[in-house]
Amino acid sequence: MFLCYADESGFNGKKYNPQQPIQVMVAIFPNVYNFHRTDSEFRDVFNLINKKIPISEIKGEQIYRGKRSWGSVSYELRDKVIEFYINWIKSRNHKLIVTAIDNKAFFDFRKSEPSNPFIEKIQYPYLLAGLHIAMVIQKMNRNREKNKGKTLIIFDEQDKFESQLADLIFNPPVFIDDFVVFDIRKDKYRLCQIIDTAFFVKSHHSSMAQVVDIVAYLFRLYIEFTAYGAVEAYEGEFVKISNWIDQIKNKFVPFNKIYPKANKPFLQFLNSVKAKGLK
Repeated sequence: MFLCYADESGFNGKKYNPQQPIQVMVAIFPNVYNFHRTDSEFRDVFNLINKKIPISEIKGEQIYRGKRSWGSVSYELRDKVIEFYINWIKSRNHKLIVTAIDNKAFFDFRKSEPSNPFIEKIQYPYLLAGLHIAMVIQKMNRNREKNKGKTLIIFDEQDKFESQLADLIFNPPVFIDDFVVFDIRKDKYRLCQIIDTAFFVKSHHSSMAQVVDIVAYLFRLYIEFTAYGAVEAYEGEFVKISNWIDQIKNKFVPFNKIYPKANKPFLQFLNSVKAKGLK
C-alpha cells in the first residue's frame, strides 16, 4: 500500500478572488515502511516548537509571514523552521506531485461555457486539483513494475468540497480517459489505483499534511513572483523563495507528465487553466 497526503494554497472556494491568482496543490508519497519513525520525528519537532510558540499546527503562510502565534517570532527563527522542512524533503526519497491552476482562467472558462461537460462535472478549482492529483497517481502506478499495492490518498479537511471530491474520485467522469488510459480488462474501473476514494484529515492531526502545506505555499509564492507580477515584501524575498524551491524541485514529478500536451479535449482544457510559468 502507498500513502499520499495532499494540501492546497491559494484556495478560491466558489468565487474568484483576485488576491489569490493561482491555486497550488501538492501531494507527497511518504515511505510506508518508515512512516511511523517519520511521524514520530515530526511530533518531537512540533512539541519542541510548541514549548516556545503556542500553535496547534504548522501552517506555511503563518510561519513565513509571522502571523498569529508567530507574530512575535523573529524572521530568522521562522526561516529556520521552514528550512527544517525543506531539508527533510531533500533528505528523503519522496516524490511530490504539484498542480497549479490559474483561478481567473478557470472561472472565466466556467462563465463562458457553463454547459461544458468538464465544468458540469468539475465546477471549482479545488475539485479539479484534487481529481488531477488522483489521475496522476493512477497514471504513475498502473504500469509500475512490481506494484505492491494501491494508494490511500488523504487531503487536508475541506468542509465545502469534501463530499464532491470524494464522489469525483470514487466515480470519475469518462473524459479522464484523455489523461490516463482506461482498459476495462486490466483496470476494472477508473482510478483503480486509489483505495476507495478521497479521505480527509485535520491538518494538525497529520505531520505530512503540514509538510505539503509549506511546499504548496512556497511554490505558490514562487509562481506568483515569476509569472504573475507579485512584488517583493522586502528586498531579496524572491531570491530566498527561489532558493528554497530549487532545493526540492528535483523531487517534483515532471510537469510534462502532470500537464501532458495532446490534441484531446480534456487535456486541452487542463492546459488552458493551468498556471503560467510551470517548467
